[in-house]
Amino acid sequence: MSFVSESPLNFNGKDIILDIIGVPSILGDPFKTWNTTRDHQSYQWLGPSLQAEIPFARVLLYDHLTPQERSIEIKPTEHPEHKATSEAHAAVQLTIGQNGVEEWADRFLDTVRKSRESAQLRKRPIVFLCHSTGGVVVKRALSRKPTKKGETSLASVCIGMVFFGTPHHGSRVFSQLEFARPVKNKLNLKFEMSEHLQADFALDNPDLEAGNHRFGAASLGIKIWNFIETKDTQLKVLVGEETGGEYLTKVNLLVVDDRSATMTTSDVLIEEEDIKRMNTNHVGLARFADDNSQLGAVFEFGLRTDFCEDLKAYIKSTSAQDRLTAHCLATSIMQDVKVDVHQFYKMEVASDARALAVWSVQPSLQDYLDLGPNECLKTRLHPTAENGQLANGNPKPYIKVRHPSEVSAPAALETPHISVSAPTVSVTSISGESPAPPPDPESAVLDAPTIILPKNIHTRRPPLNVGGAQSDPQSANHLTPTIIIPQPTSAAIEGNHDNALHPAREPRPQRARTYQAPSRSTDRFRWVHVPYTHSGWVAPVLTTISQEKKNMDLHRKLLSDQIWLTQHNRSRHSSSHARFVRPACKSLLPKSTEHHHDELLSPSSSIDEAQLALYLPYLHWDNFDQLQARAAVIRKRGDLPHARPIDRDIAKGKSIECKLIWQYLHSKWPLHTRRSLDQYGYPALRNTAVRDADQHHYEQVIYKQTRNPLLPEIVSGKGSSMHNISAILRAARGSGPRPNKIKTMSDGAAKVLMVDQLWLFVVDSSTVVTFAAPKEKNDDTLSEEADLRALLYKDINGDHAGQCNDCFDFAALAVSHAVKALLEHTDDPNLQVFRIFEEYISELTEQQTKSFKAFRDNSRLEVEYIDNRDDLNALLELRDVEDELKTINKLFLEQHKTIKDMIRQYKELNLRQLGMFGRLLLEDVDKCVEYYLEQVASMLTSAEVAQNAFEKLLDMKQKQANIVEAHLAREQTEVAADQSRSVMIFTIFTIIFLPLSFFASVFGMNVKEWSGVDSNISSYHAFLYMGTISLAVIIVALLVAFNKYTRRILQRIWKKMAGPISRILPKIPSNRVQGLVHYWDVERGPPRQSPVQIRERSRSRPGRPQTRGYEVFDKSIFL
Repeated sequence: MSFVSESPLNFNGKDIILDIIGVPSILGDPFKTWNTTRDHQSYQWLGPSLQAEIPFARVLLYDHLTPQERSIEIKPTEHPEHKATSEAHAAVQLTIGQNGVEEWADRFLDTVRKSRESAQLRKRPIVFLCHSTGGVVVKRALSRKPTKKGETSLASVCIGMVFFGTPHHGSRVFSQLEFARPVKNKLNLKFEMSEHLQADFALDNPDLEAGNHRFGAASLGIKIWNFIETKDTQLKVLVGEETGGEYLTKVNLLVVDDRSATMTTSDVLIEEEDIKRMNTNHVGLARFADDNSQLGAVFEFGLRTDFCEDLKAYIKSTSAQDRLTAHCLATSIMQDVKVDVHQFYKMEVASDARALAVWSVQPSLQDYLDLGPNECLKTRLHPTAENGQLANGNPKPYIKVRHPSEVSAPAALETPHISVSAPTVSVTSISGESPAPPPDPESAVLDAPTIILPKNIHTRRPPLNVGGAQSDPQSANHLTPTIIIPQPTSAAIEGNHDNALHPAREPRPQRARTYQAPSRSTDRFRWVHVPYTHSGWVAPVLTTISQEKKNMDLHRKLLSDQIWLTQHNRSRHSSSHARFVRPACKSLLPKSTEHHHDELLSPSSSIDEAQLALYLPYLHWDNFDQLQARAAVIRKRGDLPHARPIDRDIAKGKSIECKLIWQYLHSKWPLHTRRSLDQYGYPALRNTAVRDADQHHYEQVIYKQTRNPLLPEIVSGKGSSMHNISAILRAARGSGPRPNKIKTMSDGAAKVLMVDQLWLFVVDSSTVVTFAAPKEKNDDTLSEEADLRALLYKDINGDHAGQCNDCFDFAALAVSHAVKALLEHTDDPNLQVFRIFEEYISELTEQQTKSFKAFRDNSRLEVEYIDNRDDLNALLELRDVEDELKTINKLFLEQHKTIKDMIRQYKELNLRQLGMFGRLLLEDVDKCVEYYLEQVASMLTSAEVAQNAFEKLLDMKQKQANIVEAHLAREQTEVAADQSRSVMIFTIFTIIFLPLSFFASVFGMNVKEWSGVDSNISSYHAFLYMGTISLAVIIVALLVAFNKYTRRILQRIWKKMAGPISRILPKIPSNRVQGLVHYWDVERGPPRQSPVQIRERSRSRPGRPQTRGYEVFDKSIFL
């Protein structure tokens, strides 16, 4: 194994920043694999020609064989070294025939690491080009973790991979013996594929699928191109005849079909996979040409050029540092996310035959996927190192126990022969056999029995078997060391009866009580809980269980389109709240069931055990500051097309949820984030910020009532309580200042309602898996209220935890806690959802009642009782309450429907003695949901009644305001009539005296014609001046009255003159000058006010002159 071709480290003066490694099929020729025909000449596109197009890349060709193995050739028969070369060839073939994919991957990994030993080369990015079985070797190598400290993972520096016809899921051609020689000849292999290698590429090989899963986790952030053949490959195979003869024939078939060449399946999730199909066979894929065809030039200049351009553009857009950071972030997430593995087993308690205990372990998600749940539990049961020490470094306790079939040890004590004439005590032998009959009382001498002392028994003291009782081979004490008690002698009895050795008077040795650990005989079922609802983790977690139990059919039906994929909801927009799994419960019964069921409604299981898939939304809560932080990360990540570059604050932060959002929010199998109440109720909206909040406040009732205490305490202040309630409502909606005299909580600690999801899979009768998004704990909080995982663990780990007999009982228990978690399992008064809604509706109803009474007592038509702003705010609040209650009602209806489906399916499971307790629990939960629906309906009715009352009150106030306006309009009409009469009188006087004034003015002019003085002007010039000046004044006045542009110019001129005027006239206060400027702002004018507001304003400023309700200019500004 070596690199047989390596381009220079410097090409045309440009430094190399990338390695491109070409990997042929196993045993394949490293040169012929990439050779094609161009202009009737041999042409290798993966070499100098590729480096000419990508000058900053170094191209290397890898050979799976060593130079010595590659150089071995069998000499011709007439050659004297024929026998020696044949034997050497056979020996090498036998040696490499023992290698499987894992061994070839080890050889490849060692070669790559040796070529990149320097620090500069170790972090250089790599792009792999793999043909056929060589792609599987590279995938296994990339899935390996560093074994030495400071060693760089190959996956962390790989930025792209290109697969040419790689059998990701096996191949019939590569796995069958009859195709060994044709494949060798067609793919230019040095040796035929061994049986070991053929078994590795068998269809549905568990090891092959396991390698795909490991590569799927390691390939995050790696761009993958998959080229798939569409033409059959012609192979010459040996066919046997019925008569016993054999002959060669040609068969055309796909070496690697479309399904096997595509890596992404329902089990294996690949983020960035680009599928490209080529009209060529298996050999021509790596050459971008049709095998043995004259169309090679067309393929080369077409597909190869396009591929090289795509590869070059991708390399330029990706940096090695971004890839390394992304790999570190993915690794950090897999290590930080902790998976709960709980093993339920039966306790052998005589007083309670149903007693269950839980043995728990919390490995990281990466350790769970690598080891499996069973191995994780073993590390908890036996936390010893390889040197026989415990995890804390202490030596492991050791007790040597002799098997009953072994020969007893020699006597430890020797005693003289003593005559025995008294009754004897029979003792059970160590072997469990019946003891020898007691000796004859008249016998003269009896040897004293031997006391067998164990070397190290610690606290495990064996019990004493007295009275000839035999040891039960099935009992727990069968293999414990046994002490044989010596019999009393006759001399002792005759000499001193009180000192006689009597077994009843000896202190009975006690055996120390030990805790019962789980075992295969006592195990009931296992619960695996994964935090965060990430759809990309479902397949790896379930597949790990299938691999551990060596049955890949366990999860296939659970992850089928009908059960899993079709339940996902995705809208046209890319908003995160639009991604969720629709509520459903689907049970899969075995095909061998005797009870008929609808295959469309309830698909059959792929195993001989019942399975279950459950998706359920449930009500939860969160803090306002965490809600804002989550929304900020989602907005920031949504502005970027890819997760790279990674935000530095998020990468260094402690929030796992923020890291998950950044890494998996817009992936092919995305993370399902926690949703607010409005996001759950309106998933089709692209953005629910308008419904949720604006820049000043949040609209949820729970937030407003926990931000402001449920019963606000007015420390001090004046005014009625109705004014105080109105001030609180205006502050809650952001339409007024917040009352400073109300004791409030911080906005970050305020509560908001959320809707989370529970995904539950009953894989088999002994394994149940759950996914649920947790609420991240605050640093200053020891425990969180209504946490689903904590509630389940407390319930199953208590003294009365005998209610879960199987996985289906546990599924029903999980549904029960999900429905009741927030509504019944919390002691925080700020999380009493129904009580908060009821109190808030009561407060609004109280305001409505006080508003009605105030309106009734408004005999003087006071403006404060006609103003409808507070009532309008209350009406909007009630509509928000109604909208939230309808959303909660929608949630309960979905839960009710799902639970009904579960009860119906549990009836079929009860026929198999499964979920017996679970059905009773589901019926109880169903009644609770019905009770919740009744409470929500009652609150909706109260909110609707209050809404109708406010609408009527607003309508009455509007009618009252119309009456007031009509009254003021009548008064204004009378004023207008008086003014019109005054104008008429003034007009009459004007008509009378205007001509007289005109003639007096004309004849009073001192012009030359009338005065007789030649030095005076003439009447012509006088009338000319008068007409011109009058016409100019009239035109300016009309422009100011009817032209906005002219008014703006005059306004700017006046504003510029206001400053000099204030300096010239220091006695005029500046505020009066500004008042004058505001008065002359004729374009904008004063704000439009209703007659009622004008009247109220006039009362508040009694010293200001008025004329029948109309404001006049205050001339005092000039005083």
